[in-house]
Amino acid sequence: MKAIITKLYIVATIVVTMFLMFVIWQLTFGHIVEEYKNRKEFELASTGTDKKKNLPKKENFKDLILDSDERVKLYLGYKVLDVKRIEGHFHHIDYEMVPDKRNYCISCHGEIPHDKIKEIRAFANMHASFIACQTCHIKLENEDKTNVYKWYDRTSGDIVSSPVKDGVLPGIYKSKIIPFEKKNGVLQRIDNQERIDFAADFKINEPTLTELQKTKAKKIIHNSISKQPYSCEDCHQKKAPLLPFEDLGYTRKRVNTFLGTEVIGMIKNYSEFYMPRILHPGFGEEKTKK
Repeated sequence: MKAIITKLYIVATIVVTMFLMFVIWQLTFGHIVEEYKNRKEFELASTGTDKKKNLPKKENFKDLILDSDERVKLYLGYKVLDVKRIEGHFHHIDYEMVPDKRNYCISCHGEIPHDKIKEIRAFANMHASFIACQTCHIKLENEDKTNVYKWYDRTSGDIVSSPVKDGVLPGIYKSKIIPFEKKNGVLQRIDNQERIDFAADFKINEPTLTELQKTKAKKIIHNSISKQPYSCEDCHQKKAPLLPFEDLGYTRKRVNTFLGTEVIGMIKNYSEFYMPRILHPGFGEEKTKK
């Protein structure tokens, strides 16, 4: 009897030891093995050596990555998007963005113009996808100010109905917001045809112009641009926001999201970015020198 108990004890000890070794292995090296497998699968899929994972050839990139019918729901805080799932991407990727053929600013500055201030450049460039440059960079005053803003089509340049009012999903607008000004008592778009033609002529003739002529032309193009553009808080505030959101078609619920404490708080708290001192080059050298 004693011999049987001893054998059972030994067997139990071996089983427990092996179990603990397995757990320790998983905790220590399991993620490495998993990462290796994932990397190899990705390499096989990328090179096409794995027939099962080899992607079919398509004529364009959009068809290739949107080939799957698998869908995913993304919660944006105020709306749920039901979109096609793109392998390897966490964020929603939009392919409905079309070139803005009306805005004369982007002929020089590009569709993604903000790159100087790293703290807000992504935020500003995101807004540039549905807000014309003049909306933020030209401050209308006195009799020129109208508080009138409308949507225009990126391709045709024509004034169109509000995409948000028509139920278009966020982030895939094919139109932008442009302000209107009053000149000689007449209401007109701030991106009038005269300014568009002048900017276009400058681009055509720029290679043949002298530096003095280029400087003069740029001054004329930028003569209405304000030294300081409107800030984030000029729109994202409850008291007197710059844009008439409801006139532009936004629902009261959506407007409340714009003006919520979360958005305003994010803007205010992120206006100054502090890096931990320990990450600064030369940290602690003062004491060493002393």
